[in-house]
Amino acid sequence: MSYPSKSVTLALSLAVLGALSGCDKPPGAAKPPAEAAKPVAPAPASPPAEAAQPPPPASSHPDFLEGRKDEAELLKALGQPNARQGQTLTLLHNGKPGLVLTDDEEQFHLLSEVIQVPTASGVQTVYRVTYHLIGQVDEPGSIFYDERGAAIESHDGFGLRRGAVFAVGYQEQTYSVGDVGRVSTQLRDWWTKPHRKFDFKARCLPEAWVSDTEIKGYCLRPTGQEGTEAVTDEQTDAVFMRVGPNAWRLRELQAPKGKLMDVENNPPTAYDETVRGVPYSG
Repeated sequence: MSYPSKSVTLALSLAVLGALSGCDKPPGAAKPPAEAAKPVAPAPASPPAEAAQPPPPASSHPDFLEGRKDEAELLKALGQPNARQGQTLTLLHNGKPGLVLTDDEEQFHLLSEVIQVPTASGVQTVYRVTYHLIGQVDEPGSIFYDERGAAIESHDGFGLRRGAVFAVGYQEQTYSVGDVGRVSTQLRDWWTKPHRKFDFKARCLPEAWVSDTEIKGYCLRPTGQEGTEAVTDEQTDAVFMRVGPNAWRLRELQAPKGKLMDVENNPPTAYDETVRGVPYSG
């Protein structure tokens, strides 16, 4: 159905009004001129939407340039000096692309270590890649890949490796007075398939490998000051030792001397914890 134009509608309206009012006017009276249509002011334009601010470029990250230099040295030693092309890292396996990683606007990746890991079935080449969140100040995380590009596992904590065993320490930050952050250690053993992990509840961290079966460590015991909410950590020496094919033992070498806080896993006696491994996949 079509609709009449505005000019036709206006003319019809005036004719109807003239017919209705004709009985009050003498014959032949001049018709009043039609009032010109008033121009309609255009609607104000909507303010333009603010353009989304792009994240800062990867090159502005404090670890980027130094990391690229270290990566270039690793790639040269690996015999793949051209593996890095701009935002894409391509590591070959048997002449074909194996591990392929491409940076984006949220994070960038850096090859940080090439590891020859002894396993039950021989030696395995493992790539450790650190990923950094652009615009963030968080510590980088690590992802481990095999030569085919399959992810083996990842962790965000502090890690020490010897052979096929990783000792990973976790320590939470505290943000207010009276907070007590979690502290713990996890050992990850890649000798077997599936891999096995050992989770310790004690508030202790690894410090350095002494041998294939011993790790030097330390414990952080939350102590409180009388009449205040202040929290301090008393540090004591500790040792992690393999005590069987599937068992590790943690011993705190002396009991803490301060006034211990009543928090989880903070006994007044020295830690002595033996943990058996459980299968896991990364």
